[in-house]
Amino acid sequence: MVFTIRAIIEVLGFPEEHVKEVTQKVVEKIKSEDRINLINSKISEPEKVKEKFFSCFAELEMKIHDFSKLLGFCFDYLPSSLEILDTEKITIPAREFHLAISEILDILHNYNITVNNLSARLKHLEKNEVTKTDAS
Repeated sequence: MVFTIRAIIEVLGFPEEHVKEVTQKVVEKIKSEDRINLINSKISEPEKVKEKFFSCFAELEMKIHDFSKLLGFCFDYLPSSLEILDTEKITIPAREFHLAISEILDILHNYNITVNNLSARLKHLEKNEVTKTDAS
């Protein structure tokens, strides 16, 4: 099933020029994605949101060629908003749904491994810091 969507992607950071440049690079990367056809894109000017932070939005309209790719787009680009424009009811073949769920599980397992590794490293660093403090 092909989905026509509107998505908003926000980039936050500093300096202002960097935020605009990164937003443009994100849009260019989306343009090069397999099974995504960018129909329209509009990049806002960066706006100051805190003392030195800037925010820039890209509003995108695109066709995404299957449910699995739609979910992958959401995980890869973390849009702050996503709207499906062309349908009220979604019918997905069981195989396409199964593949999408499998990809989500793979991503979640990889996140879990990363979090567990970082947690173990943090505990190791904290243990070494306590040992150094005790030795002083």
